[in-house]
Amino acid sequence: MNKEEALDLAKKIGFNANQVDVLKLEASGREYYRLHFDNSESLVMCYLDPKKGSHTKFLHVSNFFSSLRINSPEIIQVDHEAGVIIQQDLGDNCLIDMDCNDHPELLNKSLQVLSKIQTAHIPQVKKLDKDSLIAQMETIQSIFLEKFLSCERLDELKILESKVLSKLSEQPWMNCHFDFERRNLMIDSNDEIAVIDFQDLCIAPVGIDLAGIIIDHYISYSDELINDALLHYVDCIQLDVTVNDVFEWLRWGGIQRNMRILGTLSKLYIQDNRTFRLKDLPRILENLITLIPNDEFMSLKNHLSYSVMPKLHEELKAL
Repeated sequence: MNKEEALDLAKKIGFNANQVDVLKLEASGREYYRLHFDNSESLVMCYLDPKKGSHTKFLHVSNFFSSLRINSPEIIQVDHEAGVIIQQDLGDNCLIDMDCNDHPELLNKSLQVLSKIQTAHIPQVKKLDKDSLIAQMETIQSIFLEKFLSCERLDELKILESKVLSKLSEQPWMNCHFDFERRNLMIDSNDEIAVIDFQDLCIAPVGIDLAGIIIDHYISYSDELINDALLHYVDCIQLDVTVNDVFEWLRWGGIQRNMRILGTLSKLYIQDNRTFRLKDLPRILENLITLIPNDEFMSLKNHLSYSVMPKLHEELKAL
């Protein structure tokens, strides 16, 4: 929607805003707008085409987050027919605009929120099954390599998928935001971390969300910062594990996550011509290469580094 269409939609459901700002478009298809009113207050409108999905799951999780005091936007009004949620405006202080290398306390606060989400009792949350984990990883071959880069499939990636599935089955499975990264974390007016975009919450390996916040798509963290963050997480989650144990959870969760996201962002471009996240692909691929263990997968790492990465840069330059 353009601004005028968003303003008309807001007025249609009873919010007589005088100005609207476009905030963001998500991979899920959700569109976010800030509504401004005469009294200088503002609200956020989330729109999802009802033909493409619903807000039901988001609202279910939101209700439990609120009751469990997990910081998230207050829901003001819902109009399922229009595909709209009106919610509290948390402002513009998103962690994506802050470098956690300079503010390690923000990383620690984020991990506190994550541990609270992971251990919360939220009924009717579906468990991510193994077939889904495999299908998500497979998109690196069928979409990213074959369709986006016109490259051949790699047998070693298939072997890696099997290893990932085995490793993920060994780690704890808890509530998983499924996109717990700086883009979905806000600093509210009380300087506390608030979480948004949790409509994909599921039961899944803990390493997936750990990787989302620690293996960043936009900046790199030092080994010391990662180690300190994982020490803090061990303290928060209160499990009898070592930092090395948690790093291995992160490693295999991160491999699965990055394989999935390479496929997802490529698919958004191929199907919908949405280029807004293509610039992130090289770092996501680089993070994947770094996470893959050296011992049995060195030839795969070399192929991804010296054949696939140059092809990716070539493709992005041509767009």
